Amino acid sequence: MPNKFFAGLSRWSALGLMLGFMLFAQNAAAAGVAWSELDAQQQQVLSSLKERWESLPPQKQERLSRGARKWADMSPEQRANAKERLNRFKNLSPSEKELVKQRMRAFRELSPEQRQAMREKWQQLSPEQKAKFKERWKNLPQEQREKIIQRRIDRQQRLPRQR
Repeated sequence: MPNKFFAGLSRWSALGLMLGFMLFAQNAAAAGVAWSELDAQQQQVLSSLKERWESLPPQKQERLSRGARKWADMSPEQRANAKERLNRFKNLSPSEKELVKQRMRAFRELSPEQRQAMREKWQQLSPEQKAKFKERWKNLPQEQREKIIQRRIDRQQRLPRQR
């Protein structure tokens, strides 16, 4: 049954109209976030990017605006923890950084239930167990850490093909 909206239009007119709608939707999605659309807190957090904000890709603008919103909503303790994690990441070797990025991508691909289960498992560890885990890793010789990281990267790269 033909759509009533397109009934009076020629095939070419309907196609042109549909293409127009698609282009409009694509442009709306690719518009990003204008600096003026950010609230005062977001602008403060992102102030170092103000001069080049309009030149950033729309997806990056979206991601940064969401991140600035999260940052503004954090408690001082949460912000301190986030800064500490960022500093630790900056001090990692390139292979360690790559492993962290791969693990984050894999974690994001998990279902919300699986992510919550992993968080709960870590939360259930005692502070001593967590500290022991971190200390063991930190005390490994660099070459041994590199080998472990490379094995994990290799294994993670093989996993998607096996599914």
